[in-house]
Amino acid sequence: MSRQELDTVLARRLPATSASDRQRLAKAYLSGVEAHALARTVGSGPVPTALGTERAELVAFVSRALGRLLTEDEISALLRITTTAARAVRRNMLAVYDDLPLLALKAAFSGARRDGRGSSGDINDGYRVKFPTAEKMELAQTEVKRQGFLCEILESSGTRHVLLIDQAFPIDQALPET
Repeated sequence: MSRQELDTVLARRLPATSASDRQRLAKAYLSGVEAHALARTVGSGPVPTALGTERAELVAFVSRALGRLLTEDEISALLRITTTAARAVRRNMLAVYDDLPLLALKAAFSGARRDGRGSSGDINDGYRVKFPTAEKMELAQTEVKRQGFLCEILESSGTRHVLLIDQAFPIDQALPET
């Protein structure tokens, strides 16, 4: 399958994404598949024997090639599996590969920006982070909690979605440009 054919398939399966995003995903997918095949064939470590582990390894290679974690929708589209199965693949991948939490943070915080400092509940002088959508904020909240940090939704209405995050959280890794 050529990159153009892959882009056409992705356009059908991921209609909400831009053409340039689909092209980047197609390129990363093909690069990831190639790296995965080489590692599987000539690598020195054990190879996965279960389908779920094999899928998680492939998605890890594609995520590394893309420079961010794949979303559940992207995993579902690329592997032709249900969203529930894609969620399991993503969860398995994050549990197995130690280098991916930084990519998870970057994916969760894409489009977010710092919104000062604040205190609420168990969080004293935490980071206020504003997100473009409620969905993005929920993704970040899930990732922050998965990594063992406290967070609290301060506001989620209209175009204002603010999450308060414990000051121990590595904010500079999640939002390096700020």
